Amino acid sequence: MNGFIDKLQQVLIPFSQKINNSKVLKGIMGGFSAMLPIVMAGSIFTLLSSLNIAPYQALITNIGLKPILAVVADYTTNMISIYAVFLIAFAEAGAIGMKDTKDQLSAGIIALMLFLLLCPLGVAGTDKDSGVTVRIAAALATNYLGSAGLFSAMILGIVIPNLHNIFIKHNITIKMPDTVPPMISKSFAAMIPALALAALALVVRQLCALTPFGSFTMLIYGLLKAPLASLAASPVTFILLLFICNFLWFFGIHGGMVATAIMNALYTNLTLENLAAYGAGQPLPNPIISSAWFTIGNIAGSGCGIGLCMCLIFFAKSDRFKALAKIAGPAGICGITEPMVFGVPMVLNPLMLIPMLIAPAVTLLIGYFSMISGLVPFMNGVAVNTGTPILLSAFVAWGSWKGIVLQAILICVSTAIYFPFFKALDNQALKDEAEAANK
Repeated sequence: MNGFIDKLQQVLIPFSQKINNSKVLKGIMGGFSAMLPIVMAGSIFTLLSSLNIAPYQALITNIGLKPILAVVADYTTNMISIYAVFLIAFAEAGAIGMKDTKDQLSAGIIALMLFLLLCPLGVAGTDKDSGVTVRIAAALATNYLGSAGLFSAMILGIVIPNLHNIFIKHNITIKMPDTVPPMISKSFAAMIPALALAALALVVRQLCALTPFGSFTMLIYGLLKAPLASLAASPVTFILLLFICNFLWFFGIHGGMVATAIMNALYTNLTLENLAAYGAGQPLPNPIISSAWFTIGNIAGSGCGIGLCMCLIFFAKSDRFKALAKIAGPAGICGITEPMVFGVPMVLNPLMLIPMLIAPAVTLLIGYFSMISGLVPFMNGVAVNTGTPILLSAFVAWGSWKGIVLQAILICVSTAIYFPFFKALDNQALKDEAEAANK
């Protein structure tokens, strides 16, 4: 068994390192990580304005608070692509080796400029009083700045810093005398890349205008939405990501760093669609979104570790695991599993590998079928971050007592899956402690 594990380590560790060293994934992950405060702000205020509790809704509507709370989402999650293109480009610039922060900022702001250049202008609407259709040619539709523009924001956020870096590497910049302050000098150094890339964007804009999509943003959205949405809609895709994450954790590799980078690329758009629909009071379109990671998949962290956490708290008999429960129990309830991962341990423990892989898949499938069958509503798109305590994470993700009940059931299921494996470890620990006491 040890030989088999050693061989897997020899394959998986280089693979994981290669994934972690991917400049594209570093850029996407760095951008999404930096975007978290914006997403959280929009999510929380959307929850506050749309929480489906009748007395609460009546109160905030009667006092005029509901539209005020909804404003935050209009400038955060509903314009998420603006933040995404800048932050991803900034992170990508650092990942590809731009050492100077001013160069990274230039790459980010140029990417933002090109994103806006490639967005179509013109907004049409119907006047409420006259019924006449009015078109404002100089207006920018905000829907291109939200989830519809996220795919193009990610592409530009990755591509533009790499193109900008070509100018830097070959010194194709305006060089100012040494007497000029560095801040001004750097601004002039970015002028040639900015002009060249803006010209390129205009060419792309005109070519895209000749297509049936009409713009670069809608071209990318139209080409990528259907295949990526089909891929993400299947629970098999999510289970595969959970498997990758937890299988790597078994070898002591931070599987979340690998799996969540892919998950963000696949599910952020679907999450934002649910959040926008929830805020507008419309039916939620997607059963599986990013929030499923911590609410019905890896509940309380890696390997759906909440089941092992409950076993430690309620069923531990050995002194070793009783002591560990005092540390790992509160941490696990708050979604931090490292004390269990390295304390039980779950790492390189063949007995733990089975529940680590089975429990997240089982709970994910139960949660998925509960939602598509109508027993539980779809998740609302509000962000659930690492460290959110169990049950509270369910309330945030669903905004409904049904979500809390579902997660409580899933916790019991995970505990039942872990129980026989944990008891085997606990019994061995009791035996070891008895032998040590006799000696």
